[in-house]
Amino acid sequence: MFSGRKLFWFTILVLLSLYLVFPSGLSTGDSWYYAASIKYNNEIFLPHHLLYNLAGLFFSRITSLFGCDVLASLKVMNALFAFFILLTIQRILFILKCTDYQIVILTCLAGFSFSFMRFATENETYIVPLFFALHASYNYLKCTIKDAPWSAVLSGLFAAISLLFHQIYIFWWIGLFAGFLLGRNKKHLLQYSVVSHIAPITYLLVIAVNNGKLSLDSVYEFILGDFSGNVRLELTGKGIFLSFVNLVRSFLQVHGYLINMVRENLLFLLPGILSVLFFFAALMRFPKLRKAGDFKNFAWVHILILSLQFFFAVFSSGNAEFMVMIPPLILLLVPLFVTDYERFFMRILFGMIVWNLSYGLIPLHLKGDEPEQLLCDVAISEKKSLLIVSDEQLILSMLYYRTGENIFGNVYKSPAVHKLRGIDQSSLDSLIVRTLKSGEKIYTNCLDEQLISRYSIMEGSANHDFFQKYIALKLKTWKKITGSRSVFLVKEKT
Repeated sequence: MFSGRKLFWFTILVLLSLYLVFPSGLSTGDSWYYAASIKYNNEIFLPHHLLYNLAGLFFSRITSLFGCDVLASLKVMNALFAFFILLTIQRILFILKCTDYQIVILTCLAGFSFSFMRFATENETYIVPLFFALHASYNYLKCTIKDAPWSAVLSGLFAAISLLFHQIYIFWWIGLFAGFLLGRNKKHLLQYSVVSHIAPITYLLVIAVNNGKLSLDSVYEFILGDFSGNVRLELTGKGIFLSFVNLVRSFLQVHGYLINMVRENLLFLLPGILSVLFFFAALMRFPKLRKAGDFKNFAWVHILILSLQFFFAVFSSGNAEFMVMIPPLILLLVPLFVTDYERFFMRILFGMIVWNLSYGLIPLHLKGDEPEQLLCDVAISEKKSLLIVSDEQLILSMLYYRTGENIFGNVYKSPAVHKLRGIDQSSLDSLIVRTLKSGEKIYTNCLDEQLISRYSIMEGSANHDFFQKYIALKLKTWKKITGSRSVFLVKEKT
């Protein structure tokens, strides 16, 4: 049998292997765009995640020596940072006086949580800042428990770095600031605050270099410019609903393609049944509640951070990307308020492993981007053809990655996006009519079977309603376990 220490290393190395072997098969538009920016050395400093592309630039330059693709390299970078996050969680749990086996269980629960696995296998900007934020919390814990020298300075340093890798970690910084503010030793508050100025100073330096000068307008436009455009923070019923759906998805993958998997083969029900049995078995023995004891300051600070992060996600239409830190935060709080939990969480862990590997990590790896690649081929080779695509940003980002050009005049938004943004769809009709009269082809991938997802709820039936006035012929179909996806040729009805 493994000792607790050896078991910990075995499990996190298994997790690292899974992240590396099963990267996302259909990357997001942002993922392609960041990779293209790094590949062509453009837009290295993006305001919401200032240092991410810079880190990716250095990492990909190293991996390029071994012939590695930029996008693939950046997924490896995130997998490695996910591995380092698990090591940091282990260090925190050790100070919280967890046993070796408790550390293994809680760390694995974090590592097998769906949101964590999803971004550990993708070129997105949410894993790297989480590593630095957890290091800030680790040093805050050392400061409050052991009064370790320089721990407040390191906490402020890592909190500032996490904010530089993504602005959303301002709430983590606020939570730790509140902890130091309410602490007894105001010297720690001063140390934390002073070193945290690294973040705004870095922003000002980047803005000055990019614009050649500093002004209030340039600072506002660089840091908060998106809020004057399409980005809105608002509290809506739909946003609240999606927030709680995505809170569940932070731990377990829940998506419309699961229905397609079962339709494809009833055997895909078996992992779900097995997982549910594990979850029901866990309910046979609930853990007991207790008080935080010696770690109450750490507990309440991280409850504040958890609350701020979640409510920001709620005001961002339930954005799942802003919840990647929630599983690690909750699992760090578990040993502070719960006791006698090993058997309960072990069963939860087994259920989570079966579910998220069977319905999350592996299917998303196998999903592939063949339809999108075909559309990119058409956009490049048939300049006069018209492409009406379900995700314009994804196609344009893929084209940017392939060609170094980020403007393609023959790629257009879907009818659903036109409707959501209040753009008159008649302009799209006119464009289709002109294209057909000129004898050119029109391609679309907007007519696939709709899956239940955040976007399908927002878009409704707008795409299918729009194309009813035309004939849509399947050009090519790709069958995957997550469902069939097709590219269509649009013809005029006669």
